[in-house]
Amino acid sequence: MKTALIGISNKIKEHNSKIKVWSESFRKHSDGEVILIAANADEEDIRVCEELNITYHVADVGDPWYINNKRLYHISQFLKTSDIDVFLSTDVFDVLFQSNPFDKFDLDNYDLFVSNEGIMLREEPWNTDVINRCFPGEIECCINNEITCSGVIGGKRESLMHLFEKMHLMCEYAVNGHNVRDQAALIIMMAKGMVDKLKVFSLDEGWAMHCQSSGPTQFFESWGLRRNLESRYGVPKFIDGKVYTGDDKLFDIVHQFNRVPEWHEILIKEYE
Repeated sequence: MKTALIGISNKIKEHNSKIKVWSESFRKHSDGEVILIAANADEEDIRVCEELNITYHVADVGDPWYINNKRLYHISQFLKTSDIDVFLSTDVFDVLFQSNPFDKFDLDNYDLFVSNEGIMLREEPWNTDVINRCFPGEIECCINNEITCSGVIGGKRESLMHLFEKMHLMCEYAVNGHNVRDQAALIIMMAKGMVDKLKVFSLDEGWAMHCQSSGPTQFFESWGLRRNLESRYGVPKFIDGKVYTGDDKLFDIVHQFNRVPEWHEILIKEYE
C-alpha cells in the first residue's frame, strides 16, 4: 500500500525551515512520499523543494489570502491523478510528527480520519464566530459538538478527494465573512451526517494534538480550556521534549506547536 503526506505552501523559499520540520519529521517515522502543492511558485521555490527531496506540483492559487480554502481544490485535483492509496493532508508550517501517523488507520472499517480538539464549539469563540460569519443559520446544528480540526485529515485517495471537493464547494458558496472557512465547512458537514465512513479520533487516543485548543496557549486559562480538558480527557503533557496525552500516550502528530513558544523551540531543535 502506497502512502503519502501532502500539503500546500506559498513563499516556499521564505518558509524553508518550517517545511523542513514538516517533511523530515514525517520521514523519520514513515516511508511514505512527501508531496507539496507549490502555490504560485517561482524557480527559487522549486529549488527548495528539490533540495528537501519533496515531490512538488506547481499550482496557481491566485490571491494567497484565501489559500486555506483554495488548497481543497488543488489537493483534490492532484489526488485525481495519483496512484497512491492513502494520503494524510496537513497544514505545513506548524505540523510535526512524533510517530507514524498511518499506524492507527483502520482501513477495513473507515475511509477517512480526522481528530477532535477536546473542546466543544460552544466553549471556543473563534470557530463559532467563523461559522456565524460564513454560514449564517448553521450554528445550531453543531454548537454542542466537539471542534474537529481541518488542518489534519487522512484517508483513502478517492474518499479524501470527494471530501475536499464538497468542502471546497461549501467554502466557495459561503458568505465572504472570513478568509479561513474550511474548518467551519467540515464541522457543519459532520454535524449533518454528510461524511461517510469517518473515524474521529478523540484527544485521548493520541493521534493528533491541536495546540490552539488543547495546549497552554494564551487562551488556555482565560477561556476555561484547561478546566474542560481536565474533565474530559486530561490535559496533554510535555515531557522530555515530546507531547503526550493526559494518560501518557505519545501523540503521532503535534499541530500548532508554534503557538506554545517553549514547546516550539525544543520540538524543532532536531531539524534545524
